[in-house]
Order: sequence, then structure tokens, then C-alpha cells
Amino acid sequence: MTAPVFAVVGHVNRGKSSVVSTLSADPSVAVDDTPGTTRAARAYPMRVDDEVLYTLYDTPGFERARHVLAWLRERETGTGERAALVRRFVDEHAGTGEFAPECELLKPILDGAGILYVVDASIPATPAVEAETEILRWTGRPRMALLNPIGERDFSAQWRPILDQYFSLVRVFDAHEADFARRIGLLRSLGELSEDWRPAIDRAIEVLDGDRGFRLRESARVVADALVDLVTHCEEKRLDSDAASDPEKSGLEARYYAQLAERELRLRRDLRRLHLHDDLQVEQAVTDAASVEQLDEDLFDLTTWSQLGLSRSQLAAAGAAAGAVVGAGVDVSVGGSSLLLGTAVGGIAGAASALWGFGQLAQVRVLGLQLGGRLLRIGPMSNRNFPWVILDRALVFHAAVAHRAHARRTPVDLRAAEGVVAALPRDVRGKLESAFEVLRKSPGPDALHAATASLAGEIEAILREREPGRSPPTPR
Repeated sequence: MTAPVFAVVGHVNRGKSSVVSTLSADPSVAVDDTPGTTRAARAYPMRVDDEVLYTLYDTPGFERARHVLAWLRERETGTGERAALVRRFVDEHAGTGEFAPECELLKPILDGAGILYVVDASIPATPAVEAETEILRWTGRPRMALLNPIGERDFSAQWRPILDQYFSLVRVFDAHEADFARRIGLLRSLGELSEDWRPAIDRAIEVLDGDRGFRLRESARVVADALVDLVTHCEEKRLDSDAASDPEKSGLEARYYAQLAERELRLRRDLRRLHLHDDLQVEQAVTDAASVEQLDEDLFDLTTWSQLGLSRSQLAAAGAAAGAVVGAGVDVSVGGSSLLLGTAVGGIAGAASALWGFGQLAQVRVLGLQLGGRLLRIGPMSNRNFPWVILDRALVFHAAVAHRAHARRTPVDLRAAEGVVAALPRDVRGKLESAFEVLRKSPGPDALHAATASLAGEIEAILREREPGRSPPTPR
């Protein structure tokens, strides 16, 4: 199969580059409000694992369409020769500086590209549009029009009767808001433009679905790994005397919380990388995890903890559900002869321990060493809501980057984000709490591996459930 090629064309400053950036998942495409930013046609292939699925050409905008159309009409001898006449126009004017934008945008079309004609649906149609669309019709290439709403007003009803005359398909496509499902939907429409393209478009959708599933699994894995690191992390310092001074305690405590904040930042960097948003800026992110003051404004800010994580009653319910899971294991191990007392006792103990640990953070302790001397240690985190807050922040952040169109370059603002974990089904919270409980007990390698795998599986299910327009997962 030959990967199809599409030229994204239109008037100056109508969002063509934004469409290219979003459909190619390429943040390197220059997106600028300044008219005429794109001066030459440039190809942006959509690749997955070195396989080119399709290629998009970002092109300059039409500037003198009516003059071009007049030139063509003056020399027209028959409708069957129109495409050849467009080629003649480009051959005669290429390199002269006259009609440079038009020559650049027409070259990939004359070489066989399909046409994606982009208009700004937030402004009324102008007379120049009919000249542009007529030139494109003369090329004879399959073509689709995209209504890209850049502003807040909507003139789609005015645009459609005009565009329907010139294009096989007309679709609304907001390049700044298009999530993965909307991008796949547009690709399906492109497959309707030409029978020759359909097998390649179907292949592209299959590969992209598989790649999406892979990125969701990897996202779940990096979140689970970060949770394990954060919940089990400790900091230690060997003491020269039997007692620890206040500066030693406060210094170790500052280092501990700074390391937790840095680990969360690394998680965010991993999620940005996974979803091809490496340079995305985040309003709430801590840029320097070295000072406690900055930490107070972010991960350990009281506002953050009041917005995210679980309430006391939810934490108790999660502890009860997790305890019931453990207790049920006791019932099974004795063949049910305990009359389900294990389940009841486990639930009560889980709820009580959840409430008991709600307000605590990590404790600084002085420990004795077997070979003599003293060790100052802080960690692991004893606050039972801590992993829930971390998970909540990770899920909110993941949604912000995984569903974000690559054309959208404004910073992510998480300051007013709503939490996720409080709305999870009770049985899901119970399974997560069971894994968290294992992590709190300094588990051995086998138990740690099992808890990490359990977390990754539950988190992946949550991510898939939160996919807009989700479809059954495709194996990869």
C-alpha cells in the first residue's frame, strides 16, 4: 500500500498549520497567528514505529486567487484540459516570485496529493473563497473541506452551501480541540474520498489504535512505578551521636519532600514524552524542587489535598473494601468455616486504619544499627491519603496531555482541575487500596512486583474508561 498524501490548503491565516500539527501529532509544526508564517510547502509524515501512515503538506495560503483564476480562464480551451492548464501555470511562474504562494500550494496537489481545504468557520465567507475553491476543482484531485472554528462566532451555515458545490465532503474539525477519537473520525472520512486510499487509511487507523493502546499501557505503567517509588521512598542519614539535632532532622525532612516532588515531576515528564508533548508547559508544575516553599505551593499544598484524593469516609470505605478482600482470603483458606468472620473483621480493621492515618505525614525516626551507631530516617509516607492524591494528580495530568491536540500550544492549567479518584467505583478503590496497603508494609521483591502489576492493571482500566469515544483495545 502506498501511504496517501494530503495537501492542507486555504487562505492565509485560516488554521492550516494547526490542522497539520494535530493530524500528524507533530508539535514542531510552526503555528502562529502572524499571516504568512508558512512560505513554502513542507511535508509532515505521520509515522508509527518507522512506518509512514500518511503525509500532510503544510502550505502557504492563497494570496492572489482571483488573479490566478483569471489567468487560467483566459487560456482555457476545454474542461478536459483544466488540470494540465493548472500545471502549466505553475511551470511558468515557479521561481519567478510572482504567485509564489499559489505555486507552492499547488505543487503537491499536482504531484498527486489529495486536498484538505481549511476555512475559518468563525468568519463570514468572502468572494476570494470561490476563486480558491474553483482553482482546486480544476486540479481534479479528491478534496474535502474542513470548517475550522478559530473564533467564537459560527458561520458554518453560510459556508456549507458554498463548499458543498466544490467538495465531496465537508466536515467540522476544530484543530485545537480535536482529541484522538475526533482525529480517527476525520481519517475515516478521508477514506471515503477515494477508493484507492481506503486500504491505506484503514491500515493507518488500525496502527494508530494499536499505538494508542500501547501509550495507555505505558502511561499506566509509569504512573504505577511512580506510585510505588513515592509511597515506599525513604531518606536516611548516619548520625555522629546518639541524638539528632533539629537542623539534621529538618534538613533530612526537606530532602525527603524535595525528592518526592522531583519524582512526581519526572512522572509528568514521562507522560508528556509518551504523548509527544515534550515541550508542553504546565501552569501548576514546580520548576525547582529544592525549596520547601515551592513544595508547599504544589504537591503538599493544603488546597491541593482538599481538592484531590479521598474524603475521610471514602478513605475508610476504601480501607474497608481492601480489608474485606484480605479477609475474604482468610475465609477461603479455611474452607468457609469461619462463617465469613474474616471478611467482617478485615473490613473493620481496614476502615479503622484508614481513619487513623488520615492526618499523618512521614515521621522522622532515629534507628539503631546492628554494628553500632545511629541512623536518622524519614519515610515511608504514613499518610494514607497520600497515594490517592498522587494518583488523582497523575490521572488529571494524563488527561490534560493525552487528550490534547498538538496544535494547541497554550500552557496546561491544572489549578482548577477536578479530581477523579473520588468518583471511581467502590470495588476499584478497594483494589487500589489493597495494593497501597502492600506498599505501606515494606514488601519483599515478589510482593512489590505483584502490587505494582496490580496497580498498573487497574490504572490502565481507568485510563481506557476515560478515553473520549473509546473503542475496544487493539492488541499490539
